[in-house]
Amino acid sequence: MKNSRAFRGAIAASAVVLVGVIPALAGPAAAGPALSGPAAPVLQSPGKADRPMGLAHAPNARDIGGYPAKGASLLATGVVYRSDALAKLDDGEQQKLVSLNITQVIDFRSPTETGRDPDKLPASIRRTEQPVYDPANDFYVMVSRLIQGGPAAQQAALGDGKAAQIMRDYYGWFVSNPSARAQFAQAFKDIASAQGAVLYHCTAGKDRTGWMTAILMSALDVPKGQIYHDFLDSNDNLAAGNKALLDGLVAQGLVTDRALWEPILGVQRDFLDAAFDQVQASYGSFDRFLSDGLGVDNATLDALRAKMLTKH
Repeated sequence: MKNSRAFRGAIAASAVVLVGVIPALAGPAAAGPALSGPAAPVLQSPGKADRPMGLAHAPNARDIGGYPAKGASLLATGVVYRSDALAKLDDGEQQKLVSLNITQVIDFRSPTETGRDPDKLPASIRRTEQPVYDPANDFYVMVSRLIQGGPAAQQAALGDGKAAQIMRDYYGWFVSNPSARAQFAQAFKDIASAQGAVLYHCTAGKDRTGWMTAILMSALDVPKGQIYHDFLDSNDNLAAGNKALLDGLVAQGLVTDRALWEPILGVQRDFLDAAFDQVQASYGSFDRFLSDGLGVDNATLDALRAKMLTKH
């Protein structure tokens, strides 16, 4: 399982090191089952949610506000943002972050990821590194070797449902690993106490960033269907970049079966299920996960609610 964790982290961290492109890790074919059927939550209108930030060089950047929460409340807009990597922002995009009153950026990427593609931020924005990764494994080198290994190696590693299982294991690891929990916990506390708006991100803004968003929304009593709605939006936001990524790999002969990569490059409902299932297995409830797993006390939770909840 350790090797499996290393590989899944490698893919998420830097899947296209050989083509020199930041991975736009999402794809429409990987969207997974639709939110329908007897077991699926009923979606309410997200209102002003899904507000894109309009950053051409960070297409998965968006405001998490606007979703309904318990007690006739909404998540406030202009307070917390989620994104993919900010390594390619131009000057105008950097100034847009300033105009949105973003005062802190939280980076969940590994040292390998940040070293290869450091964020481009205005001097007025404080950046904090809270890396969610396994330091015992060199993800960057591992993914390079897999791609260089060619289609046969990729089939062995990703075929027969292995890719989706890698991702489900990855999301469970977010909850079960003490180091990962510590980083998410610190981000939670920073968001609750920050002066000004906060943006958090990883490389593609879909896995580590997706789970952080699910933590925040769950703590604020956003309906489960809305949490999944926001989570799955990454597929649409990154579809164009993801297609270009695979086109490049196929053109170079590095990939022949695009479908092998789709579970890795996208998000699926069952990935987030795996994290919530691990919460239940390890802690019995989300409230216990907050208090015992993340060390979030009532004062911090109250501060988050005061900051992020607004009445209709």
